[in-house]
Amino acid sequence: MPDPYQAPDQLDPQVLDAIVQRLEERGENARFQAMIAAYLAEIPPDRPLSVLDLGCGTGVVTRRLSEHLHPEAEVHGLDVSERFLAEARRLAPESRIQWRLSSGTELPYPDASFDWVVLHTVLSHLPDPLATLREVRRTLRAGGRAVLFDADYASTTFAYPDLALMRETDFRLLAAVAANLDVCRQLPRYLAEAGLSLDRHVGDVLSEAGRGDYYLSSVQGFAKLIPALGILSAEEGRAWVEHMLAAHEAGTFFASCTYYTFYASRPST
Repeated sequence: MPDPYQAPDQLDPQVLDAIVQRLEERGENARFQAMIAAYLAEIPPDRPLSVLDLGCGTGVVTRRLSEHLHPEAEVHGLDVSERFLAEARRLAPESRIQWRLSSGTELPYPDASFDWVVLHTVLSHLPDPLATLREVRRTLRAGGRAVLFDADYASTTFAYPDLALMRETDFRLLAAVAANLDVCRQLPRYLAEAGLSLDRHVGDVLSEAGRGDYYLSSVQGFAKLIPALGILSAEEGRAWVEHMLAAHEAGTFFASCTYYTFYASRPST
């Protein structure tokens, strides 16, 4: 089953709308915003840099980049989905952001185009993360930097009464929506093979106990994705969604995932 984020425009429109809604709802969560703010603070706003948001989706991060950067900076947003980009343009109609559609592994930019490249929850969905990182290196200027923020989906869990069923369901759900569940664990190797230097990394656990907020929209999104993608049987899917919603209302909900931010650079020589 292919990762739906690899060709989102081929999905049923209702499913695609659910993904668009999830991207924006996730971007409004205070704890998620704090992780974004932490890595944006590393990008200097005092000079006109050229920055690419690679895999920009609906522009959650791109819009914040535009607000953060120098008034004369160049801000680019690239994605594989025309539907995502249409939403991005709708949400930022007067912005200076240069939106671009590209479905290939090769980035449609000349060598040494950017001072910074941001990849926000992108590598976990790509068919060939290493090939993309090599393109990131090519399009970065000497000494340029990359921010790679992603989820360790292999760590994601939604509490379920039966431990074995919980582990199986977690895997089936996350494997259906992320091609590379453990990409964060592979990134040090991928970066080295791509010719990028790993400068440092930061880990953040985003968990909720009692009631859900951030993860509740994931549950609601899965309610549409499960039948559309055949992730679980109709009975299994209905039982899982009903349990999560009931646990939220009862104050017994639990879900967690570890996110990582990697800072890398293209060597100056």
